[in-house]
Amino acid sequence: MWWKNSPLLEFVYVKDPKHPLVAPHEHIVVQDTPAPADCVVSNVPLKGAKRVAPEINFLIENSTQSPLELAASLSLLYEVHGLQFDFAPTSTQETPLEVFSYNSNICQYHQRRVECCGKCTEVCPTLAITKLDPEIAQEKGVECADNRHLEIKPQDCIDCGKCIAVCPSGSLHYNALSLECMQAIAKLYQGYIPLILDKNIELPTTPLKKEVLPLSLNANILEQTYLLTLLQESGAQVVLYAKELGVGTLESIALLNGIYEKIYQQPAILCAFSPEELKACLEQAQILEHTHFSPPITPTHTKRDLFAKRLAHMVGEGDFGQVGCGAFIRYGHIKIFESCTLCLACVGACNTNALSIDGNNYRLLFNPSLCTTCGYCVPTCPEKCLELERDGIALNPSYFTPQLMAEDTLFSCRMCGKAMGTSKSVLKIAKFMEPRFQGDQRRIASLYVCADCKVKVMLEDIVDISAILR
Repeated sequence: MWWKNSPLLEFVYVKDPKHPLVAPHEHIVVQDTPAPADCVVSNVPLKGAKRVAPEINFLIENSTQSPLELAASLSLLYEVHGLQFDFAPTSTQETPLEVFSYNSNICQYHQRRVECCGKCTEVCPTLAITKLDPEIAQEKGVECADNRHLEIKPQDCIDCGKCIAVCPSGSLHYNALSLECMQAIAKLYQGYIPLILDKNIELPTTPLKKEVLPLSLNANILEQTYLLTLLQESGAQVVLYAKELGVGTLESIALLNGIYEKIYQQPAILCAFSPEELKACLEQAQILEHTHFSPPITPTHTKRDLFAKRLAHMVGEGDFGQVGCGAFIRYGHIKIFESCTLCLACVGACNTNALSIDGNNYRLLFNPSLCTTCGYCVPTCPEKCLELERDGIALNPSYFTPQLMAEDTLFSCRMCGKAMGTSKSVLKIAKFMEPRFQGDQRRIASLYVCADCKVKVMLEDIVDISAILR
C-alpha cells in the first residue's frame, strides 16, 4: 500500500468522551478532539481524511469484547477501509472518481443484434443508464450509428448501487468496492460473524456478541458473488441491516439462502429491516467453520467464474437437487438438437465462455455455471436447433464442468482428401442443393469436394464423377 510510506497519516482515532478507556493499537494516531488531519481513515468526519469508518464508533458503543479484543477489532476495521482506499481508482480534482466503471466487452446489451439484457436500465432510478438502439433513436429523433448500446451519464448517478447487483456478467464495476477488494476484505473477517450495515441507514444501539464484526458499505451493490465471497471467507452466517434493498440484492440473498438450506440446512444471510429484527438476527447468527473456503485468487472473465468456483467447492461430489432463480439473477441451461451442424455461431455469440468448442475433437461444449441465460445464442443459431430454459442451478458436480452438446467429424474432400468442414454441415448443404441441380451429376459431385477440386470436377472430363458420388 503506497500510503504506508507516504507523509499521509495512516489511521486516526478521535476519542469519544463517553468511552475514554478505549485504547487502540499504537499504529493508530489518537486525537482528543476532531482536528483536521491528512489521513487515510478516521472514525469521524475530519478535514483531510480520505475515508470515514462509521462502524468503528458503532462497535465501540455496542461490543461486548474485552479491551484487548476490541483493540484488535478496531485495527481490523481500519484495515478494511484502508484496503478500500488502496483498491479504488485514483481520483483528482480534474478527473473525479465516478461511481462505477463499464466494460462493454462483457456487457450483454452492447452491440447485440437483438435485445437480451439491459437489466441495469430497469433498476436505475435517475436514468443515469439508458438504452439506445435504432428504434429508440428514431422515436427520440437522435442518431444511433453503432447499433444498440448503453448511454451512461455519470452526473446523474446517485450511487444507489442497484445496477451493480443486477448486472449478470460484471460489466458494471463499483469503484468504491470492487469484487477484488471485497475478496481482500472478506479474508479479514475469518472467524467473525460479518454484520453488514447499509451506509444509508441510521446505526442502532444493539448489543453485539464478541464474534460479531460490523462492515459499513452500500448494501445495494451486493449480489451473489460478493455475498458468497464474504460468507465463505468468514466461515459464518452474514447479518445484513438495511432500510430497503434493491431487487438484485434481494434475489441474490434468496438464491444463496436456498443453496445453504439445501447443503448446510442453515440460512446464509439473515436480513433485518428494523432494530428489533436486527437484535433477533444477531442472536441467531453463528459461525459455521465447516463452510470456510478461500480459493486462490486467479483472473476471471466474468464474475460468474468466481461464483462457480466457490459454489463448486460447496457442492463437492454431492447432489443436493435444484434451486430456482429470480427474474434478474438468472441461471439455467440450454438444449441443442441433433440438427446442429457445429457452425459455432452460438460460440461466437456467447461472451461469458459458457459455450466453447473442443476444436481437436469437433465437439460443442456448454458450462451451465458460466451461463447468464441472456439468450443471445438462441436467435444467433441459424439452424434454430437451440433452446434455453431458465430453471435455476443444479447442485451437482456436472453443473460446473463443460457438457457435450453436439459433436461431429471432419468431412474430407472426396478427391484430394483435404478437410473442408464438418460432415453434418457439408451433407446438409448437399441434401438441400441436390434437388436443385436436377440430376446434373457433375454439379452434384461438386458439393462433395473442396474449392480447389471443384474447378476440376466442373471442367475436366477425366474426373471420375461416379467415384465422388459413390
